[in-house]
Amino acid sequence: MTHRGGNINSSEQRVNCAVAVIVTHAGKVLFGRRLTASGGSEWQLPGGWIEIGESPQRAARREVIEETGLLLGDLRFVATTNNVFSAQKHSITLYFEAECVDDDSLIVTQRDKCSDWEWKYWAEVTDNLFLPLRLLKQSGYRP
Repeated sequence: MTHRGGNINSSEQRVNCAVAVIVTHAGKVLFGRRLTASGGSEWQLPGGWIEIGESPQRAARREVIEETGLLLGDLRFVATTNNVFSAQKHSITLYFEAECVDDDSLIVTQRDKCSDWEWKYWAEVTDNLFLPLRLLKQSGYRP
């Protein structure tokens, strides 16, 4: 494969692509407390990287099950964000919205990454947002 007249080699940096899901139930959205390197936390949505050969929709369902144990109804694509964390770290997030079909199944499966999940109204989560969620909120999106 070539790019701008040259060969692409494996040492070049790439923009990664992730999915995140606005999981809704009874008018609320599922937010997680993402643990930070400094020992604090930031609010996040369930999600993660799309694996090679996987559709974004499949990745969204897989990530929600892996992180929360929840099953989703129909997925609806709603937004993207361009997440530039630093000169070396850049990703794109594809957002889907879906109603949870089994809210009583909620569990925290990756305590080393997320301390807990909470059902909250969209408007009440405003501080300490993980960059992709902050960008989504700044876009004006509302579930």
